[in-house]
Amino acid sequence: MTFEVRFGEEGSVEEIKTVEIVRWSCGERRRRIDQVARESEAIIRLNGIDYNQIFCLSSHLKEMTIGNLISEGFDVSHLTNIKIERKNVFLIDITMNDVEKIKPKKIGSKMRITVRDVLKFAEELDKNSFLFKKTGGTHVVGVCNGDDSIFVEDISRHCAIDKIIGICARDKIDPSQNVLVASCRETASTMKKVINGRFPIVIGLSAPTDLAIKFADEFDVTLIGFASPERFNIYTHAWRVL
Repeated sequence: MTFEVRFGEEGSVEEIKTVEIVRWSCGERRRRIDQVARESEAIIRLNGIDYNQIFCLSSHLKEMTIGNLISEGFDVSHLTNIKIERKNVFLIDITMNDVEKIKPKKIGSKMRITVRDVLKFAEELDKNSFLFKKTGGTHVVGVCNGDDSIFVEDISRHCAIDKIIGICARDKIDPSQNVLVASCRETASTMKKVINGRFPIVIGLSAPTDLAIKFADEFDVTLIGFASPERFNIYTHAWRVL
């Protein structure tokens, strides 16, 4: 497998942009400088055919692409090349020998964590919300196990999950022995990515939807929501939390 990346692999364009705004507060209007997340457009082509249009941060584009393939059910062992170029938008060309998707399976991991782990991982996510604290405009997703953790941020919750899945693939991190932590709500679409990414436990700071709970239960994922320093809810497969 070969990768050709032009215009830099990570953070090619600064992820924060300074803008002038008018703020109304306490009955007064004031001009001031504010910071916003810098949004980039990426077009993904699969074997020469337009596959996806994504709006995201410009960091970890290679990892995002691999993670997207995994989370959509493709077998990345058939991936032969990724080429990333920057023109008016980011152009990501993927070459694969086989594009048949894999049917999702139950996770089956026997991994277990403690209540203390849940609270600790949620706290770590907050500590690593660097862009969110500056702009208020990103989602944060991480992979945690014991004292080891990796976090990414993106304006899109789907892209943030794809990036962390791609980082796991890059660094040979076994998802079945790790916990996915996310600032975003869990829905059917994000749970699909979790299942294809093979994570047994998901900790969310927000609420899940009914379909997210249904899919988590069906595919053997422990789904935790509303995680905070004081409490959290376990929606499925509570046996994994000691």
